This record gives sequence, structure tokens and C-alpha cells, in this order.
Amino acid sequence: MIERGRISNIQAAMLAITSLTIIGHLILLTVIISQSRQDGWIAAIIGTVLGLIGIISLIKLSQCFPGLTLIEILFNHFSWPGKIIGVLYLVYFYLMAALGVRLFAEAYKRIMMETPMWAFVTVILLLTTFIVYLGLETLARLNQIMLPVLVIIAIGVVFLTMGEKKDYTNLLPIMGEGFYPVGVGSLSVMGWFGEFVILGMILPYVKRPKRLVKTGVSVAVVTLIFFLGPITGPIAMFGPVEAAKMAFPTFSEVRYITAGEVINRFDVIAILFWTVGLMVRISLFFYGLSLGTAQALKLNVYQPIIIPYAWLIGIGSILFAKNYAELKEFLFQSYVPLNLLMGAALPLLLLLITVIFFRKRRNESKVD
Repeated sequence: MIERGRISNIQAAMLAITSLTIIGHLILLTVIISQSRQDGWIAAIIGTVLGLIGIISLIKLSQCFPGLTLIEILFNHFSWPGKIIGVLYLVYFYLMAALGVRLFAEAYKRIMMETPMWAFVTVILLLTTFIVYLGLETLARLNQIMLPVLVIIAIGVVFLTMGEKKDYTNLLPIMGEGFYPVGVGSLSVMGWFGEFVILGMILPYVKRPKRLVKTGVSVAVVTLIFFLGPITGPIAMFGPVEAAKMAFPTFSEVRYITAGEVINRFDVIAILFWTVGLMVRISLFFYGLSLGTAQALKLNVYQPIIIPYAWLIGIGSILFAKNYAELKEFLFQSYVPLNLLMGAALPLLLLLITVIFFRKRRNESKVD
């Protein structure tokens, strides 16, 4: 076994919550508001329930093959089709890591417009490369320290934004345009939860695997709670039409916060939240990519391939899109279908094949 570290169920849940929440703020928020407008909160609730399909399928699949990561399961137990799917998952991990790095650079370009993008890419990759090199336990403990701090700050921001500037009648009428916009938004939220599939690379190292279903459901519920405020806040402040036009609605909302006549630069809080969240998310996918590649190649350690992958992720993040408009096109057209396939459809299919195969084997052994 390449990874010898162990993490608790709470640490695994916290990793998933941080990763999902930050990508929800930077990607999904714009998509949901554009698709479902004032009914985005309804789409979030329905989509969370649908997202449990992929989450529970992945956990049950992992429990059927204790001690094995998703890549090991595919390469060792699903013959050549499994190897092909395993390679697709490695490509998917790479794309998500490169996307995270690009989003980090795009967020900082909003503040320091004259700084070249490669500078931001270099900074975040140096940091995440070091984290991934130290291993899973280091990543989990770092996140365990940072997430409560971010939650406390986020709660403070929520109270500061509750004022006269918000008009919650903008959330009306409920289902005013029918179910179709809500249905489309729900699928986007379901695709968002598809990113949970990266936990298939760390579930074998969780101390209490029998309680993972409860952990997965808890992740979905907590993440939904953290997401409802960012959906309703920008709509209440700017209206659904204006909020849908914004690249980063939460950032625009936080910039309007003031505390008295002196303190009025709370946008730093959003940047802090994005920096820590993206650091964890990029590290998680970077780790899964490195570990999975080492397991596919049957290496004894994964550290030697970290630096080559860091270069590839950096180059890929810069080439990912020419500008934010092109990146936004990917988010609206490809991100959700890709996650629905990799995070929901494939785990469910693999679980069904596993259940049928093992049931058949058990029946044959009883006959013998």
C-alpha cells in the first residue's frame, strides 16, 4: 500500500465539504442563478437529494472492495474495460486540478489585473505540490484547522449582509417559470456533487469505513446548508437578472458590506475563503491524480511523479481557456455533463456490475 496514513471520518467529510463548497461559490453559483434564477434554492435542495445517488454508489463500491482506491478497483477487478475507465478518471482528476488552478488565477486577476496569470499559477502550485508531497494526513489536518475558521468568518459575513440592502421579495414568485428551470438547475447541482468521486481515492484510508454512508449524507446536508445563503444573498441584493450576469456573485455581494464608516473592505474575506478552499481542492485532486497514477503503474511511492504533474497542471491551467468568457462556456456546457458521467453514472454502473457479479459468484459457490 503506497499511502500509509489514516484519517478520521470527520476529516474525510471536512475535505469533501471544503472542496465542494469552494467550487460551488466559484462555478456552480453562477450556473444555478442563470438557470433557475430566484428558484435556485429549490434546485439546490432537489439536486442535493439526486447527488446522493453518486455519493452512496461510490461509498458502497468502496465498501465492496475494502482497502482499495477507485483506481485500484478498476485496474484490478474490471479487466481491460476497467483500465480504460481508470485512465479516464485520471484524466478527469487532471482536468479538475487544472480547472482549480485556473479559477485561482482568475479570482486573483480580478484584484491584481496587471499581474501575469503564470505568477498566480506558480504560487498555488508551489503550495499544493508541497502539501501533496507530505501526504494525505497533512492535507486532512491542515483542512481540519482551516475549515472551522472559514465557517466562523462566513457566519460573520452572513450577519453583516443581513441589512436594508437586501430585498427578499426578489425570491418571488416561487416556481414562477414552471419546473423546467428548477429541473435544469437540479441536474447542475447533482453534477456538482459528482466531484465527490475524488474521495474514492481516500476512502480506503478512513478509519471507520462502515460509517461512510452516514458521512456521505452528512457531507451533502452540510454542503447544502453552506450553499443556500450564497444562492439567495446575491439575488436578494441585486435581483435575479443582475446576479445572473455576475462572474462571482458572492464577491460582488461581500464588497457591499460596511461596518460603520471606516471598515468597508470585506472583499478580503472572500479572497481568503477562495484561497484556502481552492488550495484544499487542488491538493485533493492533485493527490488523487498522483496516487492513482502510481497505483496504475504499480509504483511503490507516488512522490517522484508530483513535480512532473505540477508542470503539466500548470501548463494545462493556462491553456484551459483563452479568457474567462471561454472558461465560462466550459462551465455552462461541459462541466455538469462531465461530472454527471464521472461522479454519478459510472459509480452507479460499477456498483450494479459489482453487486450482480458477486451475487452470481456466491450462488455458483453455494451450488458447488
